[in-house]
Amino acid sequence: MESRTRLRARMRASFLLAAGALLAFQAAAAGPREELHEAYERFLAATSFRASLTDVAKGKTLTEMEFVAPDRYRVSVQGGPSQLVIGDAMYMDMGGRTMKLPMPAGNLVGQYRSREALEALERDLVVDALGADSVDGEPAKVYHYVTTQHGRADVKAWISDRSGLPLQLETTGKADGKSQTVRIRYRDFNDPSIRIAAPD
Repeated sequence: MESRTRLRARMRASFLLAAGALLAFQAAAAGPREELHEAYERFLAATSFRASLTDVAKGKTLTEMEFVAPDRYRVSVQGGPSQLVIGDAMYMDMGGRTMKLPMPAGNLVGQYRSREALEALERDLVVDALGADSVDGEPAKVYHYVTTQHGRADVKAWISDRSGLPLQLETTGKADGKSQTVRIRYRDFNDPSIRIAAPD
């Protein structure tokens, strides 16, 4: 009959083998889609950030934006009036005079912080890992996927190795019948100095 000590040793070895197999399975299951999903979860949990939107072909910055959770945005549009968005209200500077307007449907700020991207990942969106890169010297992993929610668009996402947050998104799609690539660059996540208040 097997001694109690040897039996315990065999049980411990079996447990360690099973635990190792489980860890290996979990590591294998964490593919590109799961990694990108986790990055977008962190992004939606951010309390604040700054972002810029650029037309890649023209090398022209179109908008600059600041965000404070849960629903405050400051948007500066090139060649247009500056805007504050707080909840469902938009405050627009019109020649030194502030006007309060209802927030229009399909608003500009939605593209900076979209839950739709996360929901698409939850619907088994195909995500490819493109390897390592950097954004302004910060190491990142690059992912690619195709979305068809608002017309077909190819999306590349740069996710920081350090923070696990998105540093940059590039989207290529059709605009007015022409192919266009726009880049959103994110920075200053969870910066308490970013403050947005409604005008007096």
